[in-house]
Amino acid sequence: MAQTQKKLELKDVDKTLGRMDLMSIAVGQIIGAGVMTMSIAALKMTGRAVNIAFVVAAIFTIFGAFPAIFACSVLRMRGGLYTQAVVFVGEKFAGFYTVTQILGKLSMAMYAVGFTDYLINLVPTLRPYHKWLTFGIMTVFFILNFFGTAYMAKVQGFMFYLLIAALLIFTLFGVPKVHWSEYFGNELFGQPLFGNGVVGLLEAASYLTFATGGATVILSFSADAKNPGKDIPFVIIVSTIMVATLYAFMASCIGGILPPDVVIEAGTLGPIAETILPRPLYYFFMVCGAMIALATTLNSSIASALKPFVSACEDGWFPGWVGQLHPKTQVAWVLLLMFYAVNVPAVLFGLDVGALGKWVLVIGNVTNFFISLGVIRIPKLFPEAWKKSPFHVSDGILRLLLGCTAITILMQAYLNLRGLAKPIIIINVVTFIFAVIYTELRWKSGKVNIRPSYEVLL
Repeated sequence: MAQTQKKLELKDVDKTLGRMDLMSIAVGQIIGAGVMTMSIAALKMTGRAVNIAFVVAAIFTIFGAFPAIFACSVLRMRGGLYTQAVVFVGEKFAGFYTVTQILGKLSMAMYAVGFTDYLINLVPTLRPYHKWLTFGIMTVFFILNFFGTAYMAKVQGFMFYLLIAALLIFTLFGVPKVHWSEYFGNELFGQPLFGNGVVGLLEAASYLTFATGGATVILSFSADAKNPGKDIPFVIIVSTIMVATLYAFMASCIGGILPPDVVIEAGTLGPIAETILPRPLYYFFMVCGAMIALATTLNSSIASALKPFVSACEDGWFPGWVGQLHPKTQVAWVLLLMFYAVNVPAVLFGLDVGALGKWVLVIGNVTNFFISLGVIRIPKLFPEAWKKSPFHVSDGILRLLLGCTAITILMQAYLNLRGLAKPIIIINVVTFIFAVIYTELRWKSGKVNIRPSYEVLL
């Protein structure tokens, strides 16, 4: 067993993912809780201006993605953001960053819950079985991910085409039925365009970056990508712009067809879909749009969570057996079981899984701030590869773009902090303290041995 584990590390995994595989994973991650559930929460924050909020969120997201785009254009980062933290910020910081991410993985259950919500909207008689249906769908996708990245990507690709077809149908039927003549005024449904002013718009946009920012999840698949230097940056940019544009039109339908109170009370896009679509297409949207959107996000969330932790285990931040790869499927099966084990109680005991994703939201903003600034060092660390990068810019432009990224992240942190309840803020503080203590103790134990988890792309 020891010999097998030693031979099979992240550097040994098969390079099976092409550009379309990465695109389906990125789009599947972006389209999910965002437009299907979070858009309704954003509707509460800013009213009909939710479509404008999605555009602003996309701008925030593109700025936030610059560090990943530049870094991926010169490095194959087998540990995703963990590797980026090691290379551009520091070894101890990377350990701290990884520890803070553990709590956020509890939010995987949120996508399974959303899937079941739409299923019950379609078949109300299933309501008494909500928890067990959620448990079942989550179990199915954890099992799917055990069979390996290539298999997961094939299933994701199949769902991807059904998903895009369903969302385009919703948009094409919905846009003509939007009350455009009154939409951007203050008369439609007797409510203003900006329900809570500019601050409400920015809060909604900051909140929706969680919905538009899923493309950077493919950093975690750098070890599996055939051509990460070109494909990952391309997919991050194109998928974000493509989905954000679609989101903006869908959000116009969400805010401009039915009174917001009706949509908010329903908690799903079901009433709008039922209003604008013929019955057969309504069922197609609910299954292939709403439910598959949440399924693709759950699928990619599970897969992308593994690689950074495997890399951290290889470096000694956690016991090595935690991150061991299965000899046949090349999947971190122990980590997979651990993530499954902590998400099951969230479902079965009815925890507020929507709030789980916010548990380390502010810490996430802070760590991303430092990672973003660290990429400024890329010309000094990898001068030859940076010169050959297809995304090479001058040092001045690099500092300008990454400075804009840092400002955007700080603004999001402030807006997120404003919207968090005191218990969530306390959890962020406790998590921060725990991560600092754990990182320091593990470092002093002598068990941490950072090894290169990247390859320079020349």
